[in-house]
Amino acid sequence: MKENKEHSRPRLGKLISKYLVFVGMFIGAGFISGSIVHLGEGINPWDISILVIGVMLFLASTSIQEFVFNKRSIKESGILKFLLYSLVLSLGVGMASGGTQHFIDTPGYSSYLIPIGLGLGMIAFFLKEKEVFTAKKWLQMILIIIVISISSIWLLGQIGDILPESLLQNQGHDHNSHAH
Repeated sequence: MKENKEHSRPRLGKLISKYLVFVGMFIGAGFISGSIVHLGEGINPWDISILVIGVMLFLASTSIQEFVFNKRSIKESGILKFLLYSLVLSLGVGMASGGTQHFIDTPGYSSYLIPIGLGLGMIAFFLKEKEVFTAKKWLQMILIIIVISISSIWLLGQIGDILPESLLQNQGHDHNSHAH
């Protein structure tokens, strides 16, 4: 069956646009996660720049996804709330993914990043998705997240403490060996 060229171009263009927005969200999240974990080694202009670029890329891409492709109303969504919740969500996911990826490099720092990031991300996701909970349900949920986060911080700290020295010395790449 022969495809109509006029019909396939707009669909192909829209598909490519959706792909680029999808890539923008993931690259933005990757920049966020990498910069957050590297900031644990010390604040420097390179990691701050990558964090800012990641946040901007993530926010732009997620906004296009929601308001152009998913056709959500900007007015109904409350753009400032949407951007704030998306920002906290991206930072939370970045903390969790960066902490996981670099746990062997910085187990103490990562043991905090992972659970706190997952907790922040979950709360921001619920807010972004406009989940309606009673005040009692929000309080219960936040208390559960805090208890799980504290327990996870302790558990991950214990795991970090028992990692063999040989594993820590041969982790594969040393971030201090190159300029940021």
